[in-house]
Amino acid sequence: MADRTAPDRATPQRRGGLAAAWASPVWVHLGVLAVVLVALMAVVGTSTSFSADEGAVIVQARSLAGGDGWFVDHPVPEVDPTGANFPLELSQHGPEGWAPFAKHPLYALLLAGADRLGGVPAMVLLSLLGTVAAAGLAAALARRLDPALSRPTVWVVGLASPLLFDGYLLIAHSAAAALAAAAVLAAVVAIERRRPAVALAAAPALAACVLLRSEGLFVALALAAAAGAVAIRNRPARAAAAVVALGAAAGGIGAYLLDRWWTAQIVGGEAVAGAAAPAATDSGGFLAGRIQGFVVTWLLPSYGGGPLVGLALFVMLLALMLGGLSLRAYPENGHRAVAWGAAAAAAALVALVAGPGTVVPGLLLAFPLAVPGLLLVRRTTLGSTTARLAAAVGGLFCLAVATTQYAKGGSGEWGGRYFALAIPIAVPVLLLALRNAGPRLDRKAARSAALALAVCSVAMAVMGLTALRSSHRAVAELVAAADRAPADVLVTTEGAMPRFAWPTFDRQRWLLATPEGLEDLLRRLREGGYQRVGFVTRHPDRDRPALQRAGAEPVDGTPSETVGAWEIHVLQIG
Repeated sequence: MADRTAPDRATPQRRGGLAAAWASPVWVHLGVLAVVLVALMAVVGTSTSFSADEGAVIVQARSLAGGDGWFVDHPVPEVDPTGANFPLELSQHGPEGWAPFAKHPLYALLLAGADRLGGVPAMVLLSLLGTVAAAGLAAALARRLDPALSRPTVWVVGLASPLLFDGYLLIAHSAAAALAAAAVLAAVVAIERRRPAVALAAAPALAACVLLRSEGLFVALALAAAAGAVAIRNRPARAAAAVVALGAAAGGIGAYLLDRWWTAQIVGGEAVAGAAAPAATDSGGFLAGRIQGFVVTWLLPSYGGGPLVGLALFVMLLALMLGGLSLRAYPENGHRAVAWGAAAAAAALVALVAGPGTVVPGLLLAFPLAVPGLLLVRRTTLGSTTARLAAAVGGLFCLAVATTQYAKGGSGEWGGRYFALAIPIAVPVLLLALRNAGPRLDRKAARSAALALAVCSVAMAVMGLTALRSSHRAVAELVAAADRAPADVLVTTEGAMPRFAWPTFDRQRWLLATPEGLEDLLRRLREGGYQRVGFVTRHPDRDRPALQRAGAEPVDGTPSETVGAWEIHVLQIG
């Protein structure tokens, strides 16, 4: 008689709660990710910006949404007939006026549409949609490597990579990253299935990517080069690969030229107006600039943060590197990799506690999973066309960015923002490398190593969100302090300040001066009948001599304010 207490091997066993939730379709994971990201908006905030570039695009989008077109009026034209002191740095100037953000018109138009629907929060939702889309497309790419990788890819891209941070910024990184992933996915499907018609989808995705972010052109050229190599070496897939290569090149270059033409049509010619910051130069030469840029965007732990935070992040990076190298070189001694992983996790927690609001520009520090992932990539990892194509596109793109970026990197940034477009393309390959390394460890060691990597990732995600929240609060305090200044006009020598002040820009009159031109601007304001000026600076010692030469004196009974490194003074000039 059969034993009725034994499980029926023909019937699938009921999964536990967590296992059943994890086994949900990828679209469910994406839905949960979207809910989490939207919920975190309340924590991060949307009333101010992390990057000054966001201020320019918000002012531009609001002008478009309000029916005022591309051009923003000069706040004090009578004292600045040449427009040298137009407040929004790097605006495009044409015969009809100043366009704060016309260099990528498509993005400004998209944000204007979002503004009509729900203001700045709707703009942020549009950016978060880019992060969710990037996670979903990366999961589709990962599925072609191994279906088991699709779900972890969603969460790594969405919560454990710099695209989490970028999702709350209005500078188009997340949406462009999604379009880059879409193009690579279309390319690998076309090549592996030998369907040239599918390859045509890559071109419009890349064109839209370039219209949002200039570095999208590097994705297009990288995909064209990688697909061209496939066309040369793989005869059965030659037709599809050739279509991908030609379409990628045409879509990228065509969109780049279209973007420049579109901007020129808007402004009637391209020129930089206002007291723009001097162009970044490589004072030590080209090679020194490239090395400095790489260090800033891949290895720098903070912008002058506390020494304990920097040391802890460096220890985390070093431990992750040694753990990955140990597992690669000595797979039989898995306990070494686990020990290094534990050290990395401990260091990450120390960094989080010591400096929860630290802004981390280095990609390898902000994205801990990338460190062992890169070190564990082997020839077997790149055994499929999908893996080879994704790795080639990601690698060529990063090389192109590294050789062309500013020596100072992307200024204020989290995790090397110019490299963001490679994240959804690279994550599936990195996870495959990590997954393939897992069998070299016993089950307990593998779980311990995975837990250590998860702790590092969560610590950096929390640090990134806290940095955003802290930055938003500091900028809000600065903007409010400037708004309280009882002055006829606000003057600054800091190009970021008027763009940070986008929430109050419509009711304020800002002017931007170079340190060398400050004295002349104050003289023109005095001659124009202005008597009281609010002055905002981060370099008071540098600017004080010009103020003294211009005869500017503090107004009695109106104390100066200090907000972090910023000072706000109310000065009498007439």
